[in-house]
Amino acid sequence: MPKLVDHDLRRAELLAAAWRVVRARGVEGTTTRAIADEAGCSLSVLAHFLGGKDDILVAAQKAIYDRIVERAFEIGGDLFGLDGLRAALEAVLPLDEERAADAHVNVAFAGAALSHPRLAGSRRDSHRAIRVHLINCLREARELGELRAGVDDEAVIDDFIILVEGSTLLSLVDGWAEEGRADRLSRLANQFVDQLRG
Repeated sequence: MPKLVDHDLRRAELLAAAWRVVRARGVEGTTTRAIADEAGCSLSVLAHFLGGKDDILVAAQKAIYDRIVERAFEIGGDLFGLDGLRAALEAVLPLDEERAADAHVNVAFAGAALSHPRLAGSRRDSHRAIRVHLINCLREARELGELRAGVDDEAVIDDFIILVEGSTLLSLVDGWAEEGRADRLSRLANQFVDQLRG
C-alpha cells in the first residue's frame, strides 16, 4: 500500500529545513544537498516538493515573510488603528527567540536579493502585502481620530519598513545584547506609534 503524505505538511517541513540551513550557512552557502540532509530526505524528494535551488530559495523567502505577516494578524487580530499598527511592529521585530530566528532568515534573504532577481521580486511582492495591511491600520486610525493632522500614509509605511529592516539588522548583526534587545525594540516601536498620535 502506498504511503500517504500530507503534501502541505511535508512542504512546510522542507521549508523549515531550508530556513535552518540559511540561518547556519547564509543563502549563498545553502545547497539542495544541505537542505535535504537537514530534512532527512533525498534530493529527489526535495525536488518533488519544492523544485530546484532557486525555486526553494524563493519559496522559503516567501514562506518566512508569510509566517511573519501571519503573526501580525494573530497578534493584532482584534486590534484596530494605531493599536493594530503597534501589533504589526510587535509581530515583525525580533522580540523573542522565535521572531529573532525568523528575522535572521529574513535578513539573509534581504542581502541575497541584491544579486538574485527572483528573490528581489519575491521580497517586493511580500512588501506589497504588508503595505496593504498597514494602509488599513492607518485608515482605521484616521476614522477613529487617532492620527495627528497631516500624516502621509505612504511615508509612514516607508518609515515602518525602514524601522523594521534597519533595527532588525542592527539588533541581530551589531550585537545588541540579547537580554536588552526586546526592551530597545519595544521602545522604538512605541516611539514610532506615539509620534503618529493626534
